[in-house]
Amino acid sequence: MSISAMGTGASMSLYSIVSILQRDWGLLLYSFLFFTFFAPVYVLVSIVLSGGFNLRFNILFAKLYTFNHSLCMVDVFVLGIVVSLIKLTSLADVDFYIGFYTTFIFSVLLLWCCINYKPQKIWNKLKEQEDLYLVSGITAKEQGYKTCRECGYVFKANTDEDLCPRCKSKVSYRAKSCISKSCALLIAALILYLPSNLYPVMYTRFIGSETGSNIIEGVIAMWNMGSYFVAFIILLASIFIPAFKIVSLAFILYATKYSKILVKRRVSKLYRFVLFIGRWSLIDVYVVIIMASIVRIGNLLSISPGFAIICFCSVVLITVFSAEAFDERLIWDLEAQNDGSNK
Repeated sequence: MSISAMGTGASMSLYSIVSILQRDWGLLLYSFLFFTFFAPVYVLVSIVLSGGFNLRFNILFAKLYTFNHSLCMVDVFVLGIVVSLIKLTSLADVDFYIGFYTTFIFSVLLLWCCINYKPQKIWNKLKEQEDLYLVSGITAKEQGYKTCRECGYVFKANTDEDLCPRCKSKVSYRAKSCISKSCALLIAALILYLPSNLYPVMYTRFIGSETGSNIIEGVIAMWNMGSYFVAFIILLASIFIPAFKIVSLAFILYATKYSKILVKRRVSKLYRFVLFIGRWSLIDVYVVIIMASIVRIGNLLSISPGFAIICFCSVVLITVFSAEAFDERLIWDLEAQNDGSNK
């Protein structure tokens, strides 16, 4: 796309984003490239080789596919473009090129590929799941079965810690010290959450005068300009969702640690919802990247990222890792113990 105002203009492409961010914002650049370029390319190439040519991956490539599959965020990037467009139309005239439409089509097709070619298909090419003889109403742990958190393989346990027959990872009945790990990451996210909201996420330079704005100020500015949808999206994705994730994870960890769970199904659904919404908070990060890459109209108007956007990006990623570190099965184990004690 390109923008023009007062006789001058600027355009944005993938190369322009890279060239601008690599000067002073290497961390933002690496995060952007990984989520929107390297991870999707690896996933798509893997799908072509595995599904199209029936190539059988080794354990390392299967683990990399699982990791990259969960971090493909082109759909979040496209939503960030939409939010940025609404912001940009209030500043200048916007023109679209073929890359804009192909990016949208690409994101839809990539999302379809990720939904229909989940990591389980890659792992099943290495080793199919063996037949299981489990009794309903009794936990797999009580029946002597383990589930590998790396590849999802279920097998009969021999000792307290076994090697997964498929991916060779060490597997225990429950993830060891997962509450401590998740809690440590959550505290780190909470510490970074304050500067991410208090300090400016971007600076706007207009005719030599520079002003910084944090997330709340950006929401207020969009609301005053009549962009209610954008204001709502930024408020939801950048303020409410990170705060909701932190509070929800803290509640889940506390309730699991101190046996305060009363209804296992609701807590489990809450945990899975936290896993689902984790990635969408990156919308504001993409908005800042896009705005900083395209709003470069000579000495008249320019936008640059602020330190707070690094903190905010870290909050999003750390909360995602915190949720992934927790073992959801502890919720059900706790409820089973409570049911037994009540009986």
